[in-house]
Amino acid sequence: MKNGFTLAEILITLGILGVLSAILMPTLVQNYKREAISAKLKKFYSVSNQAIKMSELRNGPKEEWKGCVGGNTAIENKMPCSDWYNIYLKDFLKTTRVEHNNSGYQYTLAYFPDGSLMVIKSGYDIFFYPYAKDYNKTDLTNVARPHNGKKCFMFTFTPNIIANTTPYTSGKGIEPYKSLVCEKINDSNGNEVEVCNNPDNEDELINNPLYGCNDSQSSKRAYCTALIQYYNWKITKNYPLKL
Repeated sequence: MKNGFTLAEILITLGILGVLSAILMPTLVQNYKREAISAKLKKFYSVSNQAIKMSELRNGPKEEWKGCVGGNTAIENKMPCSDWYNIYLKDFLKTTRVEHNNSGYQYTLAYFPDGSLMVIKSGYDIFFYPYAKDYNKTDLTNVARPHNGKKCFMFTFTPNIIANTTPYTSGKGIEPYKSLVCEKINDSNGNEVEVCNNPDNEDELINNPLYGCNDSQSSKRAYCTALIQYYNWKITKNYPLKL
C-alpha cells in the first residue's frame, strides 16, 4: 500500500494555513511598511543633504542663502519658492519631474525616481512623502495635519535663522522638524518660571501636546520624523502610530 493524504486532511491543512495567514498578514504588512518607509526616509535625509553640500560649492555657504516666501510681496533676503529651488537644488537632485505653485502659499513638488515626493512649502517647512500617491494638498494648510507621521513626514531647513525656537536646526541642512517650545508657569512657591521642552528627549518627542508623535487630536505630529531619527532611522514596533 502507498501512504498519502486524504482529501479531508488536505482541506484541514489548507484551512489551518488560511487562518494563520489571516492572523499573520496584518503584522507582515506593517513590518514591510515600517522597513520600506524607514529606508526611504534615511535615503531622503542623506540625498537631500548631499545636494545641499554640493550646492554650497556653487552658491556659497547655506547660512547666506535667501529663503523662499509665498505671495507677491517683496521681502528682503527672500525669493519665490520656484526660484529658490531652481537656484539651490535643481541641479543637485535627481528627479522625474518638478511642479511649482506660485499663487498664495507657494510650494514646489519634486518627484523622485523611487516614487517618493518632496514638497517645499513657502517658509521653511519640507514635507516628505515616501509614496507620492499619498500627497494631499490639504496637508500643507490643515492645522491638524492628520497624515503626519503616517503618510508624510516633516523636515525643516533653517540654516540662517538664529531664534529661540530653532537651536536644533540653525546652521544645519535639511533636518527633522524640531522646535524649542517654552511656556511660563508658576512653581510651587507661586513664582513665575519658564519651562522649555526638550525635543532630543524620547518622551518629549512622543508626548509633547503640540508636536508629539501620538494619536492625540491636539497634536500636529511634527516630531514623528525626529522620533524615527532618534531610533537611528528605524520605525520600531513600538512606534506610536499605525502606518
